[in-house]
Amino acid sequence: MIAIVAVTAVVVFGVIAWCLFNFALVSHWAGQHLGLAVGIAFALMWILMLGQVPLAAVMGLTGILGAALFVGLVPAASAFATEAATFLTNSQIATLPLFLMMGSFAAVSGMADDMYRLGHVLLSRRRGGLALATIGGCAGFGALTGSSLATAATIGRVAIPEMRARGYSPALATGCCAAGGTLGPIVPPGSGPIIVFALLTEASIGQLFVASVGPAILTILFYFITVMLYVRLAPGSAPATREREPGELRATARRCIPVGILFAAVMGGLYFGVFTDTESAAVGAFGAFLFAAWRGKLGRGAFWSVMAETTATTAMIYGLIFGAQIFSFFVGVSTLTQSATAFVGTLSWPPLAIIAVILLAYLMLGSLMEAFAVMVITVPIVTPLVLSLGYDLVWWGIIMLIVVEVGMIHPPLGLNVFVLKGITPDVPIWTIYKGVLPFCAADLIKLALMVLIPAITLWLPSTMIR
Repeated sequence: MIAIVAVTAVVVFGVIAWCLFNFALVSHWAGQHLGLAVGIAFALMWILMLGQVPLAAVMGLTGILGAALFVGLVPAASAFATEAATFLTNSQIATLPLFLMMGSFAAVSGMADDMYRLGHVLLSRRRGGLALATIGGCAGFGALTGSSLATAATIGRVAIPEMRARGYSPALATGCCAAGGTLGPIVPPGSGPIIVFALLTEASIGQLFVASVGPAILTILFYFITVMLYVRLAPGSAPATREREPGELRATARRCIPVGILFAAVMGGLYFGVFTDTESAAVGAFGAFLFAAWRGKLGRGAFWSVMAETTATTAMIYGLIFGAQIFSFFVGVSTLTQSATAFVGTLSWPPLAIIAVILLAYLMLGSLMEAFAVMVITVPIVTPLVLSLGYDLVWWGIIMLIVVEVGMIHPPLGLNVFVLKGITPDVPIWTIYKGVLPFCAADLIKLALMVLIPAITLWLPSTMIR
């Protein structure tokens, strides 16, 4: 395997070196074969990614060299510098590190664990109550952290041993954790992918956050229904119910008051026009800091650990965005987007059929890559095409996020499935797939409803006070 990777790397870098030495010839050829040139650039990018080259570097190098084929190396490098400077002077970029900081402080303070315990206490009287609590816990944790993989891994480590000890089947225990992980980027306000989409497309972060509320509620509802049907059709997958201890609900709910205050402050401020996007992020970060300090969780270097984690994640995402911007410039000067839009215009297909094909492609991509990576690679190409079909930018941002997250759990791959496999090495991967398939079916039904009924996404942001 190592030999194959080494040979592939040598071939790829050999081709790149030959192209650089014969740049004028390659540039002339690219101008005559736009589609093929961009296709080769995509293929090289995927090969380098499979070779473990960081995505930000891959996109940046591909974008600069690709753009240089059409406008020259100096203008391409200048465009990269201009795009980066424009991004860094955008007043909205502060929302990303601030929301990341909010999630880190919330995790340190234990608020995410409190949400899981509340779900456990609230739903323990129902058959499959712990599975339902796991879904609820994933929603609460995801609202604070915004990461699918982190949500699946963190809640999975806590919930799966608990569920299996109480008699839940391995399929249901792992399946609901894998599916619940997809709630991370969907439930506001901690969704990093939504912020990245807004920064790449200049959409309103506030409108996207508010627009995600309806789909998030719908997802949680569908997952609850799935668990209820699962334990009814397979009675042996979950044990009998358990009674609550006296005063348990009140004590647990009291612990979750900070989460409610934080959510109400951030989302309420956005919805009623009290805060701008950046101000709401600052309120969230400062509020989470105060609650963590109040609970005494910032000692022994925890504060600096949060700062380091936020800085590292922000730098990684900014690098992705810089790469995406120059890659977007490359796609723009190659006229690929205009050609694709013109080609779609010649088709006699209805817009829904084209959207269905695009969503199918996203399902495949989502099973291979994390939401951040899929978005930064595809937004420059697909978003103009979708807008040319007459669809709303905010609607498409949420639909794109939802379909990528569905890809995180559906066969033949699904990154969340592999995360859960790593946590439970004794559970066969086919068992995890068996447990997650009902949730995949629920997700596909939900996705169809969101495409056919745009009001699920667009009604709430249309009522915002601006």
